[in-house]
Amino acid sequence: MTQEGSSVDGPPNYADNHAYRMSADLSPAQQAKGEASAGLIRYELEKARKEGDVSEKRITASLKNLGCGKEHGVYVGNGFYSVHTGDVCVSGHLTEKELTIQVHGAYAEPQPGMGPCVENRGGH
Repeated sequence: MTQEGSSVDGPPNYADNHAYRMSADLSPAQQAKGEASAGLIRYELEKARKEGDVSEKRITASLKNLGCGKEHGVYVGNGFYSVHTGDVCVSGHLTEKELTIQVHGAYAEPQPGMGPCVENRGGH
């Protein structure tokens, strides 16, 4: 049983204690821009996957072909990639078997040193 006006989100203060993992909400316009960027990124990364080269070096080169570098919050590691377009994040995984891609907002407290689009794995 909950008190009126309270939400059920787990143990006391669970939502507050995990707020650092929240990503920003996207407007419809931001979502549309993100989807357009995701399409370009998907095209480049799918070429790498079909060539059989899903190395970090190849992922980085594919993103660089689109003009995405460190200044765009690019992070590549262990098959994971993320890019901040200025409005949104485009992130996912690339393996020999599949390519995933997601459009989302930047994290309130991203993983230190990995750009605004990498979820913080720690706590605060």
